[in-house]
Formats: sequence, C-alpha cells, structure tokens
Amino acid sequence: MKAKHRYIWANIKLVCTIVPIVLVMIIIYFMLVRREILTLSKEKLILESNYYAEEISAWAKSVLREATIYKDMIERLGLENEDTYELMYTSVDANEAYPFGLYMGDDQGNYFDASGWEPDGDFIVTERDWYQEGLRHDRFAFGEPYVDAMTGGTCVSISCHLRTGPDVTVLSADVYLDYASQLAEAIASGKIEHAFFVTADSRLIIADSDASMIGMTLSAEHESMLYQNVNRLLDAEKTGQHDILGDESVYFVNITTIPDTDWYFITCMNRNEVLKGLWRLEFPMLLIAVIASALLFFLTSRFSKEMSTIRTKARMDPLTKLLNREGFEELVRVALSERPGQGLLMIMDMDNFKLVNDQLGHPVGDRVLQKFSTVLENYFNRNKDIVGRLGGDEFAVFVGRDISTAETEGMLKKFISIVHQNFDGEYPDQKLSASIGVGLAANSDTYELLYQNADKALYEAKWNGKDRFQIR
Repeated sequence: MKAKHRYIWANIKLVCTIVPIVLVMIIIYFMLVRREILTLSKEKLILESNYYAEEISAWAKSVLREATIYKDMIERLGLENEDTYELMYTSVDANEAYPFGLYMGDDQGNYFDASGWEPDGDFIVTERDWYQEGLRHDRFAFGEPYVDAMTGGTCVSISCHLRTGPDVTVLSADVYLDYASQLAEAIASGKIEHAFFVTADSRLIIADSDASMIGMTLSAEHESMLYQNVNRLLDAEKTGQHDILGDESVYFVNITTIPDTDWYFITCMNRNEVLKGLWRLEFPMLLIAVIASALLFFLTSRFSKEMSTIRTKARMDPLTKLLNREGFEELVRVALSERPGQGLLMIMDMDNFKLVNDQLGHPVGDRVLQKFSTVLENYFNRNKDIVGRLGGDEFAVFVGRDISTAETEGMLKKFISIVHQNFDGEYPDQKLSASIGVGLAANSDTYELLYQNADKALYEAKWNGKDRFQIR
C-alpha cells in the first residue's frame, strides 16, 4: 500500500507540474494574440489616417484648382471688362466649400464681393488678413483658419495676387471646413475614438469628431490630457504614430500632415477599446482552460489510481495480499539505491508447514499463510519496512533503516515468540514455527549479494534445528 501511495503521489505531482505549464502556455498565447491585435489595430489606424488625409488633401486641391480657373479667366478678361464681374457672380453657390463665392480688393481701397455683401465705412481692404496673405502668392493658397462669426463654423480664406492692371489686386474666397468635419466624424465611428484637424501655428482645431472642440485651441493647459499630450508632440514636430497617455487609458495617436496646407490630421485609438472584444473572449477561454485543467487533473488522478491499482495487483501475491517476488525485489532495489548500505534483508520459512497441507488440507494451509502474512505486516509496519511472499511458505522482509545487531536479535526473538503465540494453540500437532536468515546491507553491494547472504543464513538456521534465526 505504501508503494501504491508513492505511485499515486508521483502522478499527482506530475499533473501539478503539467497543469501550470498548460495555463502558462494559454496565457502566453493570449499575450501573443493581444500583441497581434494591437499591431493590426495600429496598422489599421495608419491606413485609415492616410486614407482620410488623402481625401482632405484631394478636397483642398480641388478647391484650389477650381478657384484657379476663375483667377486665370479674370486675368485674361481684365478688371475693366464687365464680363469679369459677371463671371465672379457665377462663383456664388458654385462650390459647397465657398458658397458665398469670390471677392477681391486692391490697394486703392476698391472692393467687390460676388455675394453682394457691402462692407462698412471703416473697412480697409489693405488691412485685411486675406489681402495681406494674397500679396505673398501668385497662385491660390490657404491662409490661417478662423471661426466665422456668422455661422460659428471654421473657415479659411484662399487668396492670391491678380496680375491685372497697375493696381495691386487680391482675389479671395472664404472656404468653409464642413467637409473636414464630416471626415473627422466618419473616421471616428469605429475603433478610432477621436479625429481632428489642427493648424500648425495657432493650434486651432478646425474640425473635430467632437463638435464641441471645434474652434478651440490646443495647449499645454487643455483640460483633456489626450489633447495636452498631442500638443506636446506637435511642439516637438513629431509626426507618425505614437503611444501617449489619455484621460482613460493609453492611446495610439497618428499625426499626418496635409499637403498644400499647414494642417495636421490627428487620429486617436483607445487601447482599452481595441482590447475590449478580446477581454470578452479571454475570460470564457481562460475559464474553459481552468475547467479543462481541473478535469485533466481529475482524470489523470483517477487514471493514475487505476494504473496504480493494476500495477499493485501485478506485484501482489493474490493469496496473502503481500508483495510478490517481483514487487518485493523492485522495492528493495529502490531502497538500496536511495540508502546504500542501510538495512537488512530477512528470508523466512514456516517450519513444518507441509504437515498442515498433508494433515488438514490445502484450504487450511491457505488460511495459515494468510494469518502468517498478517502477523508479518502487523509486526514489520514501520515506514521503511517492506514485506513480501516469495512463494509457497517462504516470506521476506526488508528493514530499510540503520539497526544494530543487538536490536536485530531482540526484534527477531520477539517475532518468533509472536509466531508461537498465534499458532501453537490452534495447530499444536503441527508445531509451526519460523526459521529466519538475515543478510546485512552493510555487508552487501547489490541486491543479489544481499539475497544470497540471507538465503545462506536461512539454510544455516534450518540446519541448526529450525525455529531460530541466523545473521550474516
């Protein structure tokens, strides 16, 4: 039974080793999956950011290109030609980006607006920002965006210098950035949480997926930590993708410059939102893994017990339930390898056992063997004692601890006395007793030599009259 317990415990330890390894492998798998999801999400952020940046860039180019067509025609017709002004009237509502059409002014204070708007008396053309900006460009270019007082939306003037006549004339149009706001809202409808356009110099937010942010300015004192950290990146002139801290978690931020403008397109992806779906998957998978591990532990333990039982039965004498010769030899070899030179081996025969079979029958003989095996197990019951039946009426005991000769002699004398106490009264005519041969492990290098010494000692005990022991 002790061997059985050792075998079961060994298998339990094996399971306890395997289960944590399996769990660690599952955790590593989740980590790899998580890293792959984050990598793919970052790549998606870059692709979508670039796509929408190209969209706004294409929109900006189309606005400039259409306005340039008007400029070229005005320069060909000249400002003295009435057809020029009729042409400018057609610019009103011709493009959604600048619905109020074109307007122009010169250094003489003359001003014409295709929408029909008339300036106040204190309106000085040459002091207007759009005029000053246009003086620097022969082709249409975007100026600095601003918040329109009438609509509350952001707009930006496009202007350029006209090459007509002696007067210095600038042609301009107010471009509204509604399209940029539409793009920001569109890109922020999925995993991307924030999207906005901001100017490089003034840091004015000209379009944002959060409409309440439009017209506000990025700064180090902004109430949002996300916007604060984006501003720091812009201060350092860092574009591309970065991981920054936001109000709720870490954000993946992509900063893209818009060609033909001084705007940045900023997209922000919340790391927690990216992993939210994975967390919903990880928990049940981890739960399943734990349940599977527990089931594996249970089945392995049960299988180990069954295998231990089978193994024990294969090493067990069916009559006495002691170890058979093979099982006894196996455990003694293990004990000798673990504690070389310690212990002793006893081989013993039941004296006159043949008379029991001849006079009382084999069933009685079987009961005698069973009773003798019980006496053996009860007497040699310490942790390192191994008891077995080698065959017939021959039994063996290995005591696997340090024991002196005097202690051995006292132990064997008492055992022989116990044998008489158990059998003399019930089988007086057969005169049952035990002859014991003892081999000392200290005098033997191997199991074979130990067994030979014990067997020789048993022969000597029998030769000297039985019912005694001999030590070698």
